[in-house]
Amino acid sequence: MMLLSLLLIVPLTVVAMPTCRVQGDLVRSAHHLLRDLGGDFPVRCLKYNTNISIPDSAFPAATANQTQCHRALWVLHESLSEAGTVFDDYEIPVEEGGVTWDEKKLEDFQNLQYRLLKEGACLTRVDGSGVLPSYFRNVTSLLQQEDIASCGWTILKRDLLRVLMFMLQNHHGCFVWRNVQ
Repeated sequence: MMLLSLLLIVPLTVVAMPTCRVQGDLVRSAHHLLRDLGGDFPVRCLKYNTNISIPDSAFPAATANQTQCHRALWVLHESLSEAGTVFDDYEIPVEEGGVTWDEKKLEDFQNLQYRLLKEGACLTRVDGSGVLPSYFRNVTSLLQQEDIASCGWTILKRDLLRVLMFMLQNHHGCFVWRNVQ
C-alpha cells in the first residue's frame, strides 16, 4: 500500500514543478514592432553610440543547455523589465529634435513587453548579471538631459533590438513556439 501511495505522489510532484515558458513568437513580434517604430539614428547622437551599449558580457553563450537558456531568458526579462521602468519614468520627446516613432507600434510593443514580462515572472535572478543596471543608469542619465534625451531613447531602442535579435538567433531553442519553425 505504501509503495502504491509513493507511485501516485511522485508523478504528481514532477508534473506540479513550475517551469518557465516564454513564447518565441511574442519575442519575434516584439522585435519586429521595435524595428519598425521608425526614426533613424540621429547624427548628433553618434558620439553616444559607442559609449553606451549593453556589454557583450551580458549575453550568455550560445549553447542550448538548461543553464544557458535560463540565463538567456533572464537577460531578456531583465532588459524588458528595466526598459519598462524607463518607459514609465521618462517622457518620450516628440517635438523638434525628439524621436519620430510610430505611436501605435510603440503601444503594441509595450503591450507585448508586458506579456513577456508576465510570462517571465517565474525566472530567478542569475549571478553575474550586474552589467544591466549600470547600462540602464547610463541610459537614464541621457534621458535626464533634455537636449539629448532623444539620444537616450534611440540608444535604448537599438539595444533592446540587439537583445531581442541575439536571443532569437542564438537561443531559439529556449523559447516555446506556437508555429513550427
